[in-house]
Amino acid sequence: MVERIQELYREYAAEFQRQEEKRRAGAGMFGLTDGPRNYPCHERFARDLESLLKEAEKTAVPEQAEEILACVYFAPQARGERQDAVYWMLTAVHGMTVGLVSRLTPDAAGRLLARYQAAYPRREQLPAQRKAASALKKRGT
Repeated sequence: MVERIQELYREYAAEFQRQEEKRRAGAGMFGLTDGPRNYPCHERFARDLESLLKEAEKTAVPEQAEEILACVYFAPQARGERQDAVYWMLTAVHGMTVGLVSRLTPDAAGRLLARYQAAYPRREQLPAQRKAASALKKRGT
């Protein structure tokens, strides 16, 4: 499952890059025309990831759940130095992970929460990230 998610992330980043290379100069500026925020790859990525996470919610053992969540939360494409539409989508999908958090052991939830808070300070978190952090905190207690 982790390999499938990693491949989905790679395909998404590659498709976004292909779309960017085809984009006309100035497209999407000032919100007047279609631009990077409106690429179909974002919706496809979110839909496909949600499907994989729903599957994992039913089948993942705690170790697999921890590995999957680490993959989603700490994907190399979702680092703070990247401030394009990919970064925002990869942080927004954290909210989709709440169901999988219940598959974790309390210790694993605590480990992930510590890493999560270090990577995404609360003052910088989006609502979806707060939702994920809250679920980890709840599971860890």
